[in-house]
Amino acid sequence: MRSGNFLKSYRLWLAAIVAVAAVLFVLAPGSGLQAAPAAPAPAVLEQSQLFNDGLEVESGQTIEGDVVVYQGDVTVKGGGAILGSLVAYSGDIEVEAGGRIDGDISAFSGDVKIAGRVTGSISAWSGDVRLENGAFVGGDISVVSGAIEQETGATVEGNILRGPNLKLELPSIVPGIELAPPVPPRPQSFVDRGFELFWRVVRAILLLGVAVVGSGALMYWRPALVADTRNRLLEQTALSFAIGLLVNMFALAIIVILWITVCFRPPAVLLGIALMGLNLAGLAPVGDEIGRRIGARFGENWKSDLRTGVGIVVPGAILAFLWILGGCFTFFAFLGTVLLTSFGAGAMVVKLLNLGAPQPTPEEEQIAAIEGEVSAEPAAAPAPAQPVAEAPAQPVAEAPAAPAGEDDFTRIAGIGPVFDQRLKDAGIRTFADLASRTAAELADIIRWPVARVERSELREQARRLAEES
Repeated sequence: MRSGNFLKSYRLWLAAIVAVAAVLFVLAPGSGLQAAPAAPAPAVLEQSQLFNDGLEVESGQTIEGDVVVYQGDVTVKGGGAILGSLVAYSGDIEVEAGGRIDGDISAFSGDVKIAGRVTGSISAWSGDVRLENGAFVGGDISVVSGAIEQETGATVEGNILRGPNLKLELPSIVPGIELAPPVPPRPQSFVDRGFELFWRVVRAILLLGVAVVGSGALMYWRPALVADTRNRLLEQTALSFAIGLLVNMFALAIIVILWITVCFRPPAVLLGIALMGLNLAGLAPVGDEIGRRIGARFGENWKSDLRTGVGIVVPGAILAFLWILGGCFTFFAFLGTVLLTSFGAGAMVVKLLNLGAPQPTPEEEQIAAIEGEVSAEPAAAPAPAQPVAEAPAQPVAEAPAAPAGEDDFTRIAGIGPVFDQRLKDAGIRTFADLASRTAAELADIIRWPVARVERSELREQARRLAEES
């Protein structure tokens, strides 16, 4: 009686207990009635960043959003996917067959190996890119300081760009994150180090020899051009250096951009040759000025070509020694070379484009006017000059009274008929006489400032012409 009343009173609770027990029995392991295991939930990583750790995307996993990995390798296995772009610093990237990345891949200081599918482009710096059979890349592939290997079964729908081998290391760009030190290279033997040092010395001597020979040849064949450029350099030193440095930096940047774009490498080579020729020509006036100062310090008066060679060899030997040392000294050698050549290259550009030309002084304008009047007289009144030419008796009678030898001073750059006559009236009739006079004496005769006489190198030109005659 009591048991019947108990069952009636708690029948609802008993029914709930039986239902729960039945469910637990069905879901219990080994019963054979539980449902099939559910697929693994996708891994959701939006704008993820991983530091000092690798990333593996297993089969069936999907990562949504972009992923950035610092100091770690990334592997996307078959069936795995990254629904975004992938950036890896100091780590390798591998996409196995069946894996995919629905975005771009950017690798810095690491290799990229693709056997699956990449929807976007691939960019690699200081690392190699390998495309295996069956790989697919929907965008472009660009590699700087690395190689590209592509098997016959790989598909690339974009362009493939191979940049120069710059051999640049990736610095630590994440504050507070210490990247693992690079693997030290295999130590070289004593013979290898000796051969490498010898080869660097040979290359330094060859480059220095090319600079000396080229500048000396320009000084020999075009002394007036070198002298004029040197005068511009002395008068406008700051402007020449600024323009030369700007031309060198701008041209180097254009050459690098053109070289990275493989199709434009021929123009890059031509521009590099032109830039090298400009700097080589600019070394002549710079070497001439340095040689003058070295010769004045030791009391030497060298010839123009020897003076230019000494002026190039002295600073060039210092730069070559820094380059031979290698390491960080190579940068200082490159910087010193660019700074040294910028003076001469800028002076050449200033002269060719006539930039910042100083206005002539009133005295110089008066002298130019006199020169113009004298040169215009024969053309303006040719008739009166004819009767004088027809009377040969007077010139023939005066010829014995003239000195035995008399040179034409108009062969000297900067001397016209007026100055030639002034020098002759002062008793200076030969190149040797002109070369023996001081700058102050010549300035007083031709009515020039002493500084301009020295810049124009009237005595030096006269000395060269006297040695040639």
